[in-house]
Amino acid sequence: MNTTMKAARIFGPNDLRIVDVPVPRHGAKDILCKVKCAGICGTDYSIYTGEFSFVKNGGVKFPMTPGHEWSGVVTDVGTEVTGFKAGDRVVGDTCVSCGNCISCLLGDYLSCEKVRCVGTINTWDGAFAEYIVMPERHLFHLPDNVSFDAGAFVEPAATSLYAVKGAGVQIGDIVLVHGSGPLGLLAAKLAKLSGAARVFISGRKDAKLKLALNFGADVAINTTCESVAEVIADHTTNGKVDRIIETSGATDLLLQSMSMVRSGGSISAVAFYDRTIDGLDIDKLVFGNISLRGASGSTGMYQPVIALMASGALNPEPLISGRYKFTDIQRGFADMKDKNDIRIKWLIDVEK
Repeated sequence: MNTTMKAARIFGPNDLRIVDVPVPRHGAKDILCKVKCAGICGTDYSIYTGEFSFVKNGGVKFPMTPGHEWSGVVTDVGTEVTGFKAGDRVVGDTCVSCGNCISCLLGDYLSCEKVRCVGTINTWDGAFAEYIVMPERHLFHLPDNVSFDAGAFVEPAATSLYAVKGAGVQIGDIVLVHGSGPLGLLAAKLAKLSGAARVFISGRKDAKLKLALNFGADVAINTTCESVAEVIADHTTNGKVDRIIETSGATDLLLQSMSMVRSGGSISAVAFYDRTIDGLDIDKLVFGNISLRGASGSTGMYQPVIALMASGALNPEPLISGRYKFTDIQRGFADMKDKNDIRIKWLIDVEK
């Protein structure tokens, strides 16, 4: 096996290069994986442009290798690994924890005080590379009937499911999802699979909203020409919804959500806003018994998402709107902005 590999590393804002780096070493409890494909996330792009708040506050340090939505194949395992072998198809967690603190022992890895996020904050080098190393506890088997393409969606789908469960979506609920990107579309689908009776989705791009209607949403609202509140009022008896999942990162939609969710309802925010928000009517939250919950990460959500994919209930492949060879990854990042009207998820074929 070669001792070096190709990796796409960000050296500073708008400075992404494919360089030769050593193949990462793996310890006794670690697993070396060959990356098959990886998705470009909006967070990857905001790190690349330098707009991500954690770039500004030093939480992301350059140079670094991004990429946290990936699938691959095990090539080598550490001497103490028992659950994986060479040739196994796998996907990896979004973080790497210490494994020993109280939070880790309770299975809440993201609350680990020493957590390192794969390809993002306090970076554990990510999957925009030929190989990635992950501890065994942060790796998951990918069933044979789930494609590597679908495998690259396990992480965003798990994040969306974490938001859906955080919102407390129940059978018969009316749900509003803000945002028609990958997290919003997956949240709409997963809300439906969780028993929602009706799912509204808001966004600004007709092409994405049209896809949303074929992917679990019942009503699509274009916020450039329609009022979300008016559409909700037209389709409900009280003009309110039970649950709201905010994936857009638009502060105005988050603030409007306070008036669109029923008393006793809930709002789950899974977007990054990169700012302090003024104008939040906290009394409406208090007197309405409304729950506002942040949803960061995907703790415990990988297994159910993989099970849904294996059963055929969740097929994310329609969300693939473009793919690039690894050698064209810079163009993929540039197209995140230039082709935003049609872009839902770009996939990088790392082997090609």
